[in-house]
Amino acid sequence: MHEPIRSSYHTHSHYCDGQGQISEMIEAAIAAGLTEVGISSHAPLPFETEWTMPPERLADYVKEVHQLQERYHDRIRVLFGAEIDFIPGSGVAAYQEQVIFPLGFDYFVGSVHFLGRQDPPRSFDGTEQEFREILRDDYDGDIEAMAVDYYHRIRQVPSIPGVKIIGHLDLIKRWNAERTYFTGNEPWDLAAIEETLQSIAASGLLVELNTAGWRKGLGEPYPSLPILTRCHDLGIPVTVNSDAHTPGDVAAGFEQARSLLVDIGIVPVSLA
Repeated sequence: MHEPIRSSYHTHSHYCDGQGQISEMIEAAIAAGLTEVGISSHAPLPFETEWTMPPERLADYVKEVHQLQERYHDRIRVLFGAEIDFIPGSGVAAYQEQVIFPLGFDYFVGSVHFLGRQDPPRSFDGTEQEFREILRDDYDGDIEAMAVDYYHRIRQVPSIPGVKIIGHLDLIKRWNAERTYFTGNEPWDLAAIEETLQSIAASGLLVELNTAGWRKGLGEPYPSLPILTRCHDLGIPVTVNSDAHTPGDVAAGFEQARSLLVDIGIVPVSLA
């Protein structure tokens, strides 16, 4: 019988697009019976967005997380993290090397939220209208080209120093709950996913079961059951994260996630 899930490493606060104080997230994690919680606001980027941490708030974020690590050290393990994006071009890699990496983060959740050829790039995750505009403008309406590009970028996430967890691996399905854009069974989709999983297996990184997929009405987590089953086949370690944007969601969907992983035969892991 699997033990209850005792960790969550993907959380957001008022420093980015989340709500509430970091201390409130930690208190909620303790109340939920967690023994580890990772603080992982969206890392700043060298261009303006509505949902990543503004660069001018980074110093305060670093200071506060370190203070809270000390304050709660005898009650829960608090990890100093961030969610970091892979974006080709736009000077992002150089910015991360100069501004983010020197700060001594414990880990990064590595994700892809941006697609297309625009500079600055556009996020496909914010609204379906934005998704449609990127599909139209940058991929000529070809969802295969867009999805294949997405997984190509995911395969490059492990190249980011400090990434230990692949975030919401199949986020490209964010607006596809009704199978409007693709069924998920197309040969090109299955091939792109398989190539991506083979690459992740070689990297040794963790894949998260991100419970936010259920909260966003997709009827499944990120990634899907077939992808999680393939993770099991390939020996890819899986951790469970809530992607909480409010303290109340810090352990949301964890029992459902635990049940799903029991059925597959996956024992979720924690960060070493």
